[in-house]
Formats: sequence, structure tokens, C-alpha cells
Amino acid sequence: MRRSRTLTKVSPMTQTPEEWQQGARLRAGDADRQRAIEVMTSAWRAGRLTRDEFQERAQKSFAVTYTHEIDSLIADIGGLSRYHGHDLTPYPDAALVPASGESPVHDSWQSDRDENLPVRYAPEGSSGSALSVGVLSGMDKVGNWTVAPTHVSIGFWGGTTIDLRDAVFTSPETTITCIAVMGGVEVIVPPELEVRVSGIGFMGGFGWNKLHQARPQRQAPAGNPVVTINGLGFWGGVGITRKERDEPTR
Repeated sequence: MRRSRTLTKVSPMTQTPEEWQQGARLRAGDADRQRAIEVMTSAWRAGRLTRDEFQERAQKSFAVTYTHEIDSLIADIGGLSRYHGHDLTPYPDAALVPASGESPVHDSWQSDRDENLPVRYAPEGSSGSALSVGVLSGMDKVGNWTVAPTHVSIGFWGGTTIDLRDAVFTSPETTITCIAVMGGVEVIVPPELEVRVSGIGFMGGFGWNKLHQARPQRQAPAGNPVVTINGLGFWGGVGITRKERDEPTR
């Protein structure tokens, strides 16, 4: 008689919950994307991402499915990565400025330059640029351009740059409304310009890139214009910075 053999099935090694969690792919939610956008916004405002890089990564963050894909978008600038046991946090100086009301004012450094530049106003009755829009692209207002008393700048999945250092004003009081929706708006002002900031950052950022720049860094000539910057940063950022006139825009 032929004796039969019984085969015993060997069970594979059972994974611990910690091992399973580490190897699993977790689906990303809106809160994960929001935190990633905040990190990107901080990095863009701190100069660690260009406008085009910010735009590209922000768009990709809305298309990913899993958390590790979001992590890969921000791994080089600090970010989430809590899913893989890392402790990557944004750089300290990339923190967002408080969103509402006037930005905090710190003592500013005094410029060594003695530039008492004349106020540049367009002839009476002149009309200036009242709108700049960057939708899935970029729009720059730089150099010798004329700004209307009220200018609206919109960055929607794109970016705009408003450089007022060589701009020609049509009014001693100018209001610039910046709206960044999953995009970015950058406003550059000269050291002596008086700027009043009142905007809202909702899941994004709105304010000065460096707090000490909130106050003019040297005395303005008589009759110099006053600029009010307001608006909204929604899953995006509106950053304001002071630069000398001979500094490059980027």
C-alpha cells in the first residue's frame, strides 16, 4: 500500500502593526495638501523656491493621491513626512506673517545710502495699469510702468510680480489689492516707501517677507506716495519685500 504524505503549509511571517503602517500607502486628504501648500508658500516667500517652482509644485499637490507623493514635493524644503518617521520642519525664518491687520513692526536697519529720490508722478489726467493677472502662468509689472490709483493683481495657479521701485504713480494714495489662489503674488517696494498692509491669509500667507522691513528704512522725500496693500492669500501667498533700486527683481 502506498503511504500518502500530508503537506503542511507554512504561514508567512506576520507583520507587526508598526511594520504594516510604515509600508502602507496612505491616501492624502485636504488637510495634508493644505499643510504642504503652507510649507511651499513659506519657502517661496523666503526665496527657497522660485515663482515657477512654487506654481508647479502647488499644482501637483492637488493631483496626487498618496501622502508619500506630497512628501516628495516638499522633502527638500522641510515639511510633513510624519508618515515615514522623519522630522522635517520648515526653516525657522520661513514662518508665515500673521494674516490679519497691520503686520508687526520691528526696528529697521538704516541704509547707508543717501538717496533722496524725487517723487515720480504721471501728468494729471493720465491713466495707469489697473489689473495684472497670472493664470497658470506669470505676469510681471516691473521697470518704468504707470500704476493706477487702484490696482488689482491676481495669481490663480500662477504668479504675479508688482515692482514699485521704478513705477510712475498717478495718485499720492495708491491701493493694490492682491489675490493669490493656489498661486503667489510678490510686491516689491523701495526702502523709503510708506506701505500699509491689511490682508488675510486663509490656509496661506499674507504679509512682509521680513518683519523688520515693515517700517521705511530711510526718510521719504516730501510728497512721497503712500501705498496700501490688501487682499487674500488662499492656499497661496502674498509676499511684500523692500529692495534697493539696483537689486534684481529675482
